Amino acid sequence: MEEDLKKLDDLFDSILEEIIHPEKAGLYKNPFIEQKANRIAELSESVTVIMVTISDDSMSAYATVMARSENHKLYKADDILRVASTNGVFYGIDETVVRDMAEKQIINTEVLIATGTKPVDGTDGRVSMKFDIADGGEIGGIQAGAEICHVVNPHMGRDGKDVRGRVLPSAQGKAVDIKAGEGIVKRGNRYYSEYSGTLVYRYGEYSVVDEMVLDKNIDQSSGIIGYGGTIVVNGNVTGKAVIKAGRSVIVHGLVSSAVIEAERDIRIDGRVNDASISASDGCIYGTEFLDSTLVAGESITANALDNCTVKCVTGIECMGGYGRIVGGEVYCASNVNCITVGNREHTETHIILGDCTEFNIEITQLERQIGQLDREISAITDQVNEIREREKAGTATLEDKSFLEAAVRIRSQKTSEKAPVSERIKRLKEIIELSAKATLKAKSMIYGGAFLKICGFSQVLNSDRSHATVYSNGKNVVVT
Repeated sequence: MEEDLKKLDDLFDSILEEIIHPEKAGLYKNPFIEQKANRIAELSESVTVIMVTISDDSMSAYATVMARSENHKLYKADDILRVASTNGVFYGIDETVVRDMAEKQIINTEVLIATGTKPVDGTDGRVSMKFDIADGGEIGGIQAGAEICHVVNPHMGRDGKDVRGRVLPSAQGKAVDIKAGEGIVKRGNRYYSEYSGTLVYRYGEYSVVDEMVLDKNIDQSSGIIGYGGTIVVNGNVTGKAVIKAGRSVIVHGLVSSAVIEAERDIRIDGRVNDASISASDGCIYGTEFLDSTLVAGESITANALDNCTVKCVTGIECMGGYGRIVGGEVYCASNVNCITVGNREHTETHIILGDCTEFNIEITQLERQIGQLDREISAITDQVNEIREREKAGTATLEDKSFLEAAVRIRSQKTSEKAPVSERIKRLKEIIELSAKATLKAKSMIYGGAFLKICGFSQVLNSDRSHATVYSNGKNVVVT
């Protein structure tokens, strides 16, 4: 700033020197030279120079009004704002400070007139657990309705701006959640125990299980083993054994020549041979399945399906180990992902995807049930309204009042019956929508001998196709 004032002084001094001593410039002396020199001196005293500078990080802008004396020409707030705009300052200007500068006619002092806004990063969501449990751990005595955890939502970040008006992006908080298994229900951002039992944390999933634990091998001599909760077998299940669970089944050994049925998931650690496995509303997890029948209301995950009859809804993942599907028949409404289909011997292997005939029939039946419930609810509502009108008129009888209480209770019951039926219809329609895009993906090979039927279109492969994806294009099955 002082250097700029000195340059201004030097400029005026040089002009005055030429006027007062024209002989030095080869000119005649002007008789009015003294008057002009005085005028120039007055001007030099009145000149003001406004400078606006921006910090290296563009987060601050400063204004300096330079003048030789207090007798300078008055400047206005608009003069500073105009120079600030010319120098690229468009955001964060404190006009109160600028007006104060103009009112006080501050000179030769650097004043902060604009400040940018720094970005504020968001914070990640988090899970607040009500119980201290490690992976593979268990906590007993969990009561029905007990809160398991609370998921705290992330806080979004707030972008900033520098004094040039450029946006400074902030980091956004990431959402988190837990993997909830059986026995845990979600309400809003909180998870609760659906029933009393043991809180278990396995394979990264929390669940509340009401378990029957059998520390032995199970065979025909054990009789039919049934339990309303989860059955855990720390051994093998063989010799025509039958296990039926109201929730899930976990077998830590092999299964051979046995029947296992569950409402929810079935997990088998060992090999499965010549068995019938059914998870009506859940998934089946295992390694190798041979000569077995598998039925899952959701998905199936396995390393190998050899000569099995398989029926599932939401997909088959056969990507671990050999990842093979050989022989047998596979029926799935959605996608099948595996490594290989068939083998070098061209064993006949049937895969049928996207067939929703059963689901369409079920939807029709459920919609009829919904219609019947709606008619019953409507009739009850009409009767309730009539009785309430009589109550208003003062003509209702004791019999009317008794009927009203029963009718309201029955209507509530019918409405409750309708809710799960509606949810089932919604779920079936989602499955049908997914089935229209059903795809078979083989990471390595589809061998000859595969009979494919995708979304109603069929093709028989007589030769091997490596790295194949099979899908329906609406006209035929294409193997690429």
